[in-house]
Amino acid sequence: MNADQVRRFTYDGFGYRCRIVENPAPLTEPIVVVGGAFQDMHAFRRLEGPWAASSTLINVELPGSGAADALPASHGFEFLSDVLIHLLDGLGLARANLFGASYGAPVVYGVAQERPERVARMALFGVAPRYPDAGLRALRALVDALEAGDTEAYARLIVAALVPPADRRIRNRPSVTKLLTLVMGAVTPDEIPRHIASTLRLIEWKGLRPGGIGGVPALCFTGEHDPLTCPGLGREAAATIEGAVFTMIREAGHLPVLERPREFADLVARFFTDRPLHDLPYTTPLERQPLPAGTGAL
Repeated sequence: MNADQVRRFTYDGFGYRCRIVENPAPLTEPIVVVGGAFQDMHAFRRLEGPWAASSTLINVELPGSGAADALPASHGFEFLSDVLIHLLDGLGLARANLFGASYGAPVVYGVAQERPERVARMALFGVAPRYPDAGLRALRALVDALEAGDTEAYARLIVAALVPPADRRIRNRPSVTKLLTLVMGAVTPDEIPRHIASTLRLIEWKGLRPGGIGGVPALCFTGEHDPLTCPGLGREAAATIEGAVFTMIREAGHLPVLERPREFADLVARFFTDRPLHDLPYTTPLERQPLPAGTGAL
């Protein structure tokens, strides 16, 4: 395996970058990872081993994320989908496996909707067709805390929005809560505008565009106790994708990357390498969306 390589690009005046881990003998198409609102291209480093073992791995920092250029909230997810297509073109990738986590899910969904021929497989974690009123109120409270410069309140509200209530069983609750509180409470004044813009982008998002997706093998999943993108929303999003598979990671909320990292990594690796997803001890039974007549099984 070669050492990491960072590539930089510019789209419509906004700089962005990606981290590439080359695999000289890949088992599947390159895996392109678009993380959550406050994740950078190193966010999955400690659990990306199974992905890099099977393919060239590309971790993306789109405008507004990580050390990429700041992006005004007026540039929505459709713009970010265009940037991701620009990245595929810039890297010379005719087809790739796309993984979108939470904030990254509508970005990847948009690419698969507009350019399905470019997507070998698509995995979406924490995807929703829209945010319900309760979720929008929680996001608005985050913006209010940031605009007031109250990072302690911001951290508490993040924990309340992303960590399930105490009566729901999740793995590693104390460490997840502590880490989230420390990281989000340490947001600097220079970082606040970026956090505000990303959160406003979520608030102003009108939901998945109508029309759905066909011709792209897809996995949609979430934590079984996810308080932000709850399982019902994940099922609704999966229902817009012909033949999609939906499942939940047991004993997890919106942060299985911290709650159950090994299982999270294993599920994504299995899907992108066409290995069985049935009867995994850490997921609920698979739920399949119907395929169009005459297409056969997924």
